[in-house]
Amino acid sequence: MQSRETYHRSDSSHSVRRQKRPAWRQHLVLTERGVVGGIRGGSAFFVHFFGCSIVLATGYVLALSLMQWVAVVLSMTIVLAAEMFNQALRAIVVDPEDGRIAPQAAKALGISTAAVMMTILGGLIVVGMIFAQRVSHFWAE
Repeated sequence: MQSRETYHRSDSSHSVRRQKRPAWRQHLVLTERGVVGGIRGGSAFFVHFFGCSIVLATGYVLALSLMQWVAVVLSMTIVLAAEMFNQALRAIVVDPEDGRIAPQAAKALGISTAAVMMTILGGLIVVGMIFAQRVSHFWAE
């Protein structure tokens, strides 16, 4: 069982008793903060979400099967996760005051950006193959 801790507010003499969050709940809070920080961290997510909305709408129109949806959603998830890793690395290596990057850090950032591009290309190939198969199925009818 989690222990109770007393948190003292520095702006007043009152002490506030709160339970410490359970580990699973703290993990969810950190996850939410990470997702929000990652999305707000760069404009690349706007492009990714715009592309995802186009892919989802096209998949709906083409009436994808369950396994095709699984492949499409997995491809989109991998791309978004790779972009979040890239944003996390960028937050570590880029100096927030002047934007400078150390030479070794620049190399790591370049590799992470290339990894994002590889996941995007792989996702485009998978989604393109699925959509091409569905379109050819419609033309065959």
